[in-house]
Amino acid sequence: MTLAGEIAAKARANGAIADKSKYFSVTNKQKVEVNGEMIDVEVANGPHRVVITSQKIGKGKNFRGEEKDMLIMEITDNGVPKLWDTPLKNDDGNLYYLIEDLEDIEIGEEFIVEAFKLKNGKYGKKITKVGKKVEADVLKTIQYDDSDSEGDRPSLDEGADISVEDIPF
Repeated sequence: MTLAGEIAAKARANGAIADKSKYFSVTNKQKVEVNGEMIDVEVANGPHRVVITSQKIGKGKNFRGEEKDMLIMEITDNGVPKLWDTPLKNDDGNLYYLIEDLEDIEIGEEFIVEAFKLKNGKYGKKITKVGKKVEADVLKTIQYDDSDSEGDRPSLDEGADISVEDIPF
């Protein structure tokens, strides 16, 4: 074992290492062999069913160690409580894209978060609202033709034939 490995094992045994599992992430690091050498690569870890349980604005640090105003959220990630923070502004000083993506999400509402690869090789996050289920008997049926026995589709018996040449494009 390397010296760094020994130090990390001792820190872990004494509870002096950060528990990364309490923070939300849409990617994991994996070791991959490239030209006979093992390197760490970041890979997407699938869709996450997320519910925001609380949120506040606070100070945090970005990946460069710079202090920033952050949206700090307590969430459940596939039912597991986690922390998720995201900057309020991007490097240009404009609203960070995730804040805009989260603006329609209510506290307690379930949504899906998934990683997508950016052109620069890093990952972004895609937010998708979970659709509400509607029972079929609640939806109205529109009947176009009383003689049509197939429900919502208009009857083809009385339709005019149009040739491909008559289509305007």
